[in-house]
Amino acid sequence: MKHPLGTLGAFLAGALAMYYLDPELGERRRALLAELVKSGLPGERRPRGRIVRRSYHRVTQADPRSDAELRARVQDLLGRAASFPGAIQVDVENGVVRLSGRVLAQERDALLHQVLQTPGLQKLVNAMTSHDRAQQLAGRKSDSAATTSPASA
Repeated sequence: MKHPLGTLGAFLAGALAMYYLDPELGERRRALLAELVKSGLPGERRPRGRIVRRSYHRVTQADPRSDAELRARVQDLLGRAASFPGAIQVDVENGVVRLSGRVLAQERDALLHQVLQTPGLQKLVNAMTSHDRAQQLAGRKSDSAATTSPASA
């Protein structure tokens, strides 16, 4: 009993390893822990409407599809998966897809997951701004229309 804290630490480390490396339930426990780490602590508030730039990598062989075909596939998917597909811009270069513009926060993660499944995609770069309300997405289109009307003399 020379080092009781060391013994206690070793015991706790062993119990933790058994808990997460359990062959039957360990995989689920590890997935829950990874989701908790990824999403942050419960009750933690994140700033809204900020630009989040993330790069999603997928290791695959290069697909021979052209950038134009890949862009068409992603835009078709946006038309089905997003409430406001016109608010999202798609840029493709050498299989790297960059999404920018505005998207509803509750649609963002599912949309990115679906785009990742697109054949020919080598890398996905998320440069979209998340918004909680649809009015924040639709209201900005009318701003440019007001400035293009001819002035009467």
